[in-house]
Order: sequence, then structure tokens, then C-alpha cells
Amino acid sequence: MTVHAAEQQLYADVWASIPQYGDVAPGERYVDILKEVCPAPAHVLDAGTGSGKGALALQQAGYTVTLCDLTPEGLVPEARMLPFRPVCLWKPLRSQLGLGSVDAAYCTDVLEHVPPQFTMLAVDQMLQLATRGVLLTVSLTTDGFGAWVGRPLHQTVQGFTWWRDSLNEVGHVQDARDLLSTGLYWVTR
Repeated sequence: MTVHAAEQQLYADVWASIPQYGDVAPGERYVDILKEVCPAPAHVLDAGTGSGKGALALQQAGYTVTLCDLTPEGLVPEARMLPFRPVCLWKPLRSQLGLGSVDAAYCTDVLEHVPPQFTMLAVDQMLQLATRGVLLTVSLTTDGFGAWVGRPLHQTVQGFTWWRDSLNEVGHVQDARDLLSTGLYWVTR
């Protein structure tokens, strides 16, 4: 089984067996920051959409949104009406999505879930697709749900400066904010 297939199965199981997993939707919190760096109207890829609640907030703010994640299992009913593609973030996104480009990628509390060897490859894939940039938030702490599935869900837990410096290796960090338990980054090509 490939790493991608194993991760896809893990998150299908998480969404099916832990209803509380979707209670908190970080994507709902950072829409105003995206509006600062990439005002609407714009086409945004909600990369690692999870429940889709963040995508709904983006749509309400005037963005055209395309959703993608390993699995659609977590999508709330309202988000199921938006365009969704099952993808692996560290594989070529352009071909998986069937999109030429988007204005921005919006990736909130997703990268820490990506296996460490693929985190910057995932960022590079988003940067190749997003003409204006990528807004990332990354949890800097371990997760609480991993105990329920027998392994940590946050696979890449690093500090704020590690993420900032690593992101500068694949793109240009235009804005970086240390929010204590979360790092926020606006990254351009």
C-alpha cells in the first residue's frame, strides 16, 4: 500500500469513527487574513478542506472555491455542493484537479498531518498552481485525536521558525505570524 493510499484510508476511518473531529474547523478562522493578501473576487483552492466549513466561509466572503482533500468523508452537507476533488497534496495538483491555475491556495491546519518527507513537496505543488500565493496555517503542537486511532495525526510537529525557514526554501515567505500554537504564513513563488 502506498503512503497516499494509507493516509487516504486513515482519514476516511477518522471521519467515519470520530464525529467530533469536524467540530473545529480552522479554515473558518483565517478568511479575513486571506482577504488582506488576496482580496475577493478570486478563485481559491481550499487544500485539505476537511469538513469544508472553511470553504463555505470563503464562498460567503465572495471567493470562488474548489475543495480538495484525501477523501470527501468529512464534508458537511452544505460543502458537498461545492466542486470537490480527491487529491494527494504532494503529487502534481494541476493534473489531479484538472485546473490550469487558481489565484490562491488556502491550506489551514493541514501540513502538520502530511508525512514529514512530503510537507515541502506539498507546498511546492500548491505554489505551482496558485498565481498569487498560498496562505498556510500549521499547528505547532501534537494532536489530541491520534490516541483514538492509535497513532499521532500530526506527523510533522515543528516550531514556528522551522516552518518559516523551510517554507523559504521552496518559496518566499511574505508574511509570518507566530500565533503561539499555530504558525501563519503567506508564501509566494
